[in-house]
Amino acid sequence: MNKRTIIASASAPGRGGVSVVRMSGEKSKTIAERMCGELSEPWKFKKCSIMSSGDGVIDSGMVVFFQSPHSYTGEDVVEFHCHGNPMIVSLIVDEAVSLGAVVADPGEFTKTAFLNDKIDLAQAESVADLINAQSKSAVLAANASLSGEFSNKINSLVDEVVRGRVVIEANIDFPEEDIEGDLLNTIKRDLEICLEEVSKLLMGVREGVRLREGYSVAIVGAPNAGKSTLLNVLARDDVAITSNVPGTTRDLVKTVVNIAGVTIEFIDTAGVRSNPDSDIEKEGINRSLNVVQKSNFTLLVKDISDVKDFDIDLGDYITVMNKSDLIDSVPKNEKDIFYLSCATGEGVEDLLRALLARLGVDEGVETAFLSRKRHEVSLEKAKELLKESVVSLVEGQSLELVAENLRSAHHHLGDILRPMSSDDLLGEIFSEFCIGK
Repeated sequence: MNKRTIIASASAPGRGGVSVVRMSGEKSKTIAERMCGELSEPWKFKKCSIMSSGDGVIDSGMVVFFQSPHSYTGEDVVEFHCHGNPMIVSLIVDEAVSLGAVVADPGEFTKTAFLNDKIDLAQAESVADLINAQSKSAVLAANASLSGEFSNKINSLVDEVVRGRVVIEANIDFPEEDIEGDLLNTIKRDLEICLEEVSKLLMGVREGVRLREGYSVAIVGAPNAGKSTLLNVLARDDVAITSNVPGTTRDLVKTVVNIAGVTIEFIDTAGVRSNPDSDIEKEGINRSLNVVQKSNFTLLVKDISDVKDFDIDLGDYITVMNKSDLIDSVPKNEKDIFYLSCATGEGVEDLLRALLARLGVDEGVETAFLSRKRHEVSLEKAKELLKESVVSLVEGQSLELVAENLRSAHHHLGDILRPMSSDDLLGEIFSEFCIGK
C-alpha cells in the first residue's frame, strides 16, 4: 500500500477562473485541517480561507473531503478549489509539502487507484486516453473503456477459459477417472465459442487502436501538381507554402484534421522528380519516400493539365487528378482515380468519403472502445493459444498440452487488466499521464 501523501494541481497549467489542487493519502485530512480548519462531512464542500502557517491567508476558496475507500484513489482525498492563479496553486502545494505531503509523480493518483483495486489497468489507460482524445468518437470510446465495457468483455473471456482449465486440469490430476466423451465435446464447443468471441473482440480492438493513434496519409506527387494546395484545402488553413516554382516543399509539412470524428494526419511531401536541382531537394525526396512507407495510406496528386509518370511503389493509394477546373469535361470518378479542383473545392468531399472507406472507417458506426497496441498483442496471442487448444482436443492430443495452452491464454488475457509482473509496464503507462492525474 502506498504510504505517501501526494499533492498536485489537477487543473491544466495557466490562469483561469478556478483551479483544483488534489491531495491523497493518510495525512490528507490532517494537513487539510491545518490549512482550512475542520472539514465538512465527506463529499460536502466547505467555504474556507486556505491558510499558510507563516504568512496568513493564501486564498479564499472551497475544500472537499472524500473519505477512504469511497474516493478516486481509494485513500483519503482532499481537493482545494481556489482561484486559477498559478502562484496561488504553487503556494497551496508548498504549504501542504511543508506539512508532510510530497509532490505527486505523473499519473500517481490514477496509479494509486489501480494499486488499490479501484480500477483495472485498461480503465487506468482510458483515463489518459480520455484526456488526450481529439475527436468526439475518441471521447465516447474512451468513456466506454473507463466505464468498464472493455474490461467486462475481457473478464467474461477469462471466466470461460478458467472453466475449461478447471475441467481439463481436474482430469489430469485424477487420471484414473476417464474424461467422458460428452464432457470433452462440451469443453471443445465452449472453447470454440470463446475463440469466436476473442476474434470478434480483436477486430474491435484493432479499430480502437486506430482510433486512438489516428491515421497518417502521405500526399505525394511530382513538383507543382498541387500537393501543398490540397493540404491547405484539407486543413482549411494556409499551413503549407504554395508556389509555381518547382521544389518549393523541401521539408515535410504536417497537419492533423478531424474528419467524421476520425483524426487523420496529412503529410505534404517534397515533389518527387528524377532530376532534383540540389542535394537539399534530393534529401526532401528521400524523406518523402520514407513517409510513404510509414503511412497508412497515400494520395498521389497529379496535374490534370500536365500528367507526369510516377513510377514509384506507393502501396495502397488513390490518384487525385487536380486542377479539374482547367478542363471542359471532367471524367467520372473511378475506384482509384478522383477528379477535383483545389481552387474551387469541387470533388474534395467525394475524395474524403473514399479515403475514409479505404482506411476502413465506417462513418455510421461508433468504435466501442479505445484500445492500445498491447491489448491487441495479448488478444492475438490468446487467440492462437485457444486455436491450438481446440486442435489438440479434436486430434486427441494429451490433456497436458491443452492445459498448458489454456494456462498461457489465461495469462495473456489477464495481462490486459492486471499484469502479474507489471512494474516496468506500469512505469511506462503512467509516465504518459500529466501530473495531478
